[in-house]
Amino acid sequence: MTNLYILLFPQKGIIKVGKANDIANRIAALRLSWGRVDYDASYYVLASEDVVFKIESWLKFSLSKYAAPFREGDGWTEVFTVNALEIALRYIDLYCSSAAEVLEIRRGIPLPLIKSPTPRRCNKYAKLARKANSVTQSVLQISETFSWLNRLLIILLRRQASIAYSYNIDERFVYFRLSMPDKSWCQIKSLISALHRYRSIRVETIDGCMQRNLYLISNSCDNVIKLEIELTSSNDENPGEKLLSYMLHESLVLLKKLPPRSAAATSPIPILD
Repeated sequence: MTNLYILLFPQKGIIKVGKANDIANRIAALRLSWGRVDYDASYYVLASEDVVFKIESWLKFSLSKYAAPFREGDGWTEVFTVNALEIALRYIDLYCSSAAEVLEIRRGIPLPLIKSPTPRRCNKYAKLARKANSVTQSVLQISETFSWLNRLLIILLRRQASIAYSYNIDERFVYFRLSMPDKSWCQIKSLISALHRYRSIRVETIDGCMQRNLYLISNSCDNVIKLEIELTSSNDENPGEKLLSYMLHESLVLLKKLPPRSAAATSPIPILD
């Protein structure tokens, strides 16, 4: 015998469908990715492994259009929006009413019996788990930021004959200026908007954190955008700075494949103050 479970995670607005012999242990693992579970609003069915497998397989197939917009996290392929809950319950009720080997679906997951470790030790491990998760999330944010920046550079490499830009580099900064094209270049505008969102970087380490503005963006009334990127830091021994230095170096290699001024920039692009 095993359990089919439907767990509700209110912080993310999702449900998680799966099977486990020990639901409490499974919840403990899932919390690292999805947060607190609502025990009272979750459901489970106790049945044979074959029955649970059939129900679980059908639920994953039929609820696929309600898949939650996540591409990472423990069991993310089995995570759905809360709109899928009613449909899942309806199917399980129908199956239970026609299958003698299944008793019924039960609402409310029993709270686990927890041994009583010393509060200090328990708090220590919880903090470490949160910190480790923060480290991973900050690395993902940095990767996403440089992904947007590198996508912009690739577009300029391909279309330097039609997009006006210029840049210059000194010991500490890259000064990049882009004359925004006409309305047909919506892809460029979406990249610039994304760069606006990610200009502040927070790098977490197990022992601390650092935060800095990776670049500054400003624009003028004549649609000239200035991107000012800092290349160096006063604390290069910080692990976060080492990671940023590596990512900046690779983007700088990509940038230097562009001529300092595009063929489309027939006149100098002004430097914004």
